[in-house]
Amino acid sequence: MTTHPRPSGTPDHGGPAPDTPPAAPAEGGEPACLLHRVCPDCGRLAEHPAAYHCARCGAELPD
Repeated sequence: MTTHPRPSGTPDHGGPAPDTPPAAPAEGGEPACLLHRVCPDCGRLAEHPAAYHCARCGAELPD
């Protein structure tokens, strides 16, 4: 496949124009208020808010 350089200011048909700043990275993850539901051994989030043990590995969850 042959490619040719695009003239300055020409938008690329599948992405932002060259003058467009890059998008900010998406922030993700669970909020800190759920930290007590994360298993310290395997990292699984407990489905039930009052769980005492991890459903995956059986480790005791933090208080």
